[in-house]
Amino acid sequence: MDVSRRKYFCLLLNCLLFSFQGSQVADSAEKPSSSTSSSPLIYEDTILPIFQAHCLKCHNTKNRKAEFDVSSPAALLKGGESGAGLVAGKPDESLLYEYLHDGQMPPEGSKPLSEKELQLIHKWITQGMKFQQKPQVSSKALISQHDVLPILYRRCVMCHGPEYQEGGLDLRTKADMLKGGNAGAAIIAGKPDESLLVKYIVEKNCPPKAEISRAGIEPMTAEELASVKDWIAQGLNVVTDEPQDFNLDQDPLVTKSDRQFWSFQPPQQVEPPLVKQQSLVKNPVDAFLLRKLEAKQLTYSPAADRRTLIRRATYVLTGLPPTPEEVQSFLADDRPQAYERLIDRLLESPRYAEKWGQFWLDLAGYADSEGKRSADLIRKYAWRYRDYVIRSFGEDKAYDVFLTEQLAGDELVDYGNPENATPETIEKLVATGFLRMAPDGTSANPVNRVSDRMEVITDEIDVLSRGVLGLTMNCARCHSHKYDPIPQRDYYRVVAIFKGAYDEYDWMTPQPFSNQWKRARSRLLTVIPQQEQTAIDAHNAPLEKQIAEIEAKLKDKKLAKDQKKSLEKQLKELKSSLKTPPMIRALWDRGRPSPTYIYRRGDENQPTRLVQPGPPSAIADGISPYHVEPVQQTNSKTGRRLAFARWLTQPDHPLTSRVIVNRIWNKHFGTGIVESLDNFGALGTPPSHPELLDWLAVHFVKEDWSIKQMQRLIMTSQAYRQSSVVTPLHQKLDPENRLISRMPLRRLEAEELRDALIFTADQLDETQFGQPVDVKVRADGLVTSKRTSAGWRRSIYVRHRRKDMPTMLEVFDLPQMNPNCTERKISNVVSQPLLLVNNRLVHDLADHFARRVRAEAGEDPRQRIELAYQLAFQRPPTPAETELALNSIQLLSLPAEEGTKSESAQNGFTEYCHVLLNSAEFLYLD
Repeated sequence: MDVSRRKYFCLLLNCLLFSFQGSQVADSAEKPSSSTSSSPLIYEDTILPIFQAHCLKCHNTKNRKAEFDVSSPAALLKGGESGAGLVAGKPDESLLYEYLHDGQMPPEGSKPLSEKELQLIHKWITQGMKFQQKPQVSSKALISQHDVLPILYRRCVMCHGPEYQEGGLDLRTKADMLKGGNAGAAIIAGKPDESLLVKYIVEKNCPPKAEISRAGIEPMTAEELASVKDWIAQGLNVVTDEPQDFNLDQDPLVTKSDRQFWSFQPPQQVEPPLVKQQSLVKNPVDAFLLRKLEAKQLTYSPAADRRTLIRRATYVLTGLPPTPEEVQSFLADDRPQAYERLIDRLLESPRYAEKWGQFWLDLAGYADSEGKRSADLIRKYAWRYRDYVIRSFGEDKAYDVFLTEQLAGDELVDYGNPENATPETIEKLVATGFLRMAPDGTSANPVNRVSDRMEVITDEIDVLSRGVLGLTMNCARCHSHKYDPIPQRDYYRVVAIFKGAYDEYDWMTPQPFSNQWKRARSRLLTVIPQQEQTAIDAHNAPLEKQIAEIEAKLKDKKLAKDQKKSLEKQLKELKSSLKTPPMIRALWDRGRPSPTYIYRRGDENQPTRLVQPGPPSAIADGISPYHVEPVQQTNSKTGRRLAFARWLTQPDHPLTSRVIVNRIWNKHFGTGIVESLDNFGALGTPPSHPELLDWLAVHFVKEDWSIKQMQRLIMTSQAYRQSSVVTPLHQKLDPENRLISRMPLRRLEAEELRDALIFTADQLDETQFGQPVDVKVRADGLVTSKRTSAGWRRSIYVRHRRKDMPTMLEVFDLPQMNPNCTERKISNVVSQPLLLVNNRLVHDLADHFARRVRAEAGEDPRQRIELAYQLAFQRPPTPAETELALNSIQLLSLPAEEGTKSESAQNGFTEYCHVLLNSAEFLYLD
């Protein structure tokens, strides 16, 4: 049958009406009626049976997968999380038809629609979507408090809610509105035009003109006002069916089979396998790796020499090179387990905490400025969180404790009682800075609307989900995840967990404001021991007395111009001498979360269903459920984040330990067992050694969640002691080194390179903690860190302002935190060698390096070359390298016409030291 005849035949069939009895769609498509071909298709007769057979199981009033319900005409036309699914007369613009036609729905494994069924739906849409009775879907349809409350939260509650109740009025519930304020009830059932709420909005008394655009206050739109009036006119309808906890076994949005995905199952530890090359097995890590290598007829590369090992281990654990003395001591130690003792010494070094603190700060998205806006305001107190992280790594704080403090430190302590202002209490509050590191532009006026706040919340959930859970949850903000079983519902359940502290309708800005900003509240805390506060008060008291006296004098209108300027100068100096208690950039629960609605397409102007707090349901099978208990210290906290932290850190959680040990592995071997570090979902890469990953995850928990012990295990394996030699056989059978048949060559990270240059030149200021070192921004855009009296501080202590990244670090791939960095990327671009050749700081450090060598090695040129090699490369030069160096220095030392021979000789050696600092051997680790 040709195409034109087939179309005609299909058209003839589709024009017939069917009588449907029961649920057999095939019958409804085969029984013709006596209607003429011009009769329109009726939904209830023809289309409803198709939806009942194929769609109703997942898209009904109770389940509403993708927020779509086909159980009634009104629900069908309302659409789902992506908006309206049907457009009358336009099947090609109707999402529902598109999904059905493309085979995206029903889901894989279900019976697809037949060609006849698709043609019926296409024709029904084309004809204008006829129903037996027109569905009530207009704005006049019965609406409930859930249609109105989000509007009031968005437009009114900042003045009439938890923090402020102007005129004695609270608008958060129907009862509050009926109770009203000083002027009487805000609403009168059935009488919108007589309701004060409507009158004040219509007459533009609310919001007050002076408050518009401040702290997110904006007038109600005409459409929103119409909804409020309709609700009042219809009698203040209230829907009482609150969202219930779903039954895991009957949850159509996330099925039992969805939860069978490998990363959603608790890790299982199996015994390490026996391998042929048992002599190479230093610990269980080797057993798992060698089994796969032997299957490919491969083995490890030869062991690296001791100089390579100490250089490799010292850089990876401290971010700095070993000293010549440390190298010689290690080479001379011929006792058993000398290498193991080296690892233990490095793990206890203060430099270890600074190196590995940066590892976590990347995941947290640490920055010393707000980002988002061009102003890029400085975060004055963010450094306290940085110091918390460094100290935590130094003391090897258990990872489960470390996470819990960062997610819910405020719910662990009663910081409201001044007697409890201990260092331990303050530490718990500082830890919550983890949830305050995302870019946040809501301090900028008028950029503090609900949409701006939602960006901050979205970024923080992204930091948490990709960094800690290894899931790309943000895909589900606007629609259910297309690849992983994360429905849009679950995204907003996670949002609800943080509502007690991160509430888009009850917002606190990241920066302090002056008093004129009536509605702006800062999320900076002051918690200080009484003894410190007493000392501050004693210091400030005489200064404040002098300030008051000068301010009184300045009110005298008879003061000369000169006298006034002198007094103003004194006043400025006195005010700058006042001591202020240190503040904490913290997140804290206020115990008054607003309702959490699913936002259609992620748009806060389109709230749909109400949801309760909870974690992703795909990983809720087989482990203890999320359960909120009252917080012991106070009743002003929801306990939601603490419950989440407990859920997240239970020993058999499928993702928490797997994700962190995989990240640690990546830092040591250059790639993760799961290569996609932040995606353990369907589009992520499967683990190269799944049994090893699970063994490590379980072992990590058994070892009290100790990161140091995990590093010691990895680094004492034979796998980590391999050389980086690549043979043709390795290249053929393990080209990407997924089997760990050798150690990868790696370039120093940005901070390692900068710090190593400074350290080699003996110019490293090793002062720990405290406020960051400021940066200088030149007119040509070059950004450099300022020098202290003792040299240059480590890179972790340099101010990381988002718009003014230190040039040297940025050129060598320091990531911008937008919102965070889940994996460092290493590039090889021409700007890098150009910077090392031309940068003023590098030249200065080369000069310091040369001066150090001359001072320590004396006048003998061979001894100078020997020491220079030891300091730069941790090895002596070969005879050939020595001769080449002597010849090079001689050429570089030829006097210039205006210079002296001695000056040229010194400059020549400096240039030679500059060459060493530019070399590949300095930049790369075997």
